[in-house]
Amino acid sequence: MESDEIPSPDGTPPGHDMQWPGTELQRSEWFTGVQQSVIERRLTMSAADYVGQLSTISAYLVLPSPEREQVFSRITGVLPETVEIAADITVHLARRRCAQ
Repeated sequence: MESDEIPSPDGTPPGHDMQWPGTELQRSEWFTGVQQSVIERRLTMSAADYVGQLSTISAYLVLPSPEREQVFSRITGVLPETVEIAADITVHLARRRCAQ
């Protein structure tokens, strides 16, 4: 699999200054002053827990069971005992335009 990322519904590229749904809020006549912030989160978990987390991602769930198990086995084989994860959260704030 090339990537387990889910593309933006509106086609916004990953490196763009404003990510979806902020891009949609900016285009909306209902909102103004759209801001985007990133809350940085760093987690540490065991390799087994990390693979368990991967097993909930649809890109892996759609694989045939034997192939999925092979992928998880290969991933487990190269991971250290503990895995550090960047689990940043992107949030958006917008003000509702007043009706005139």
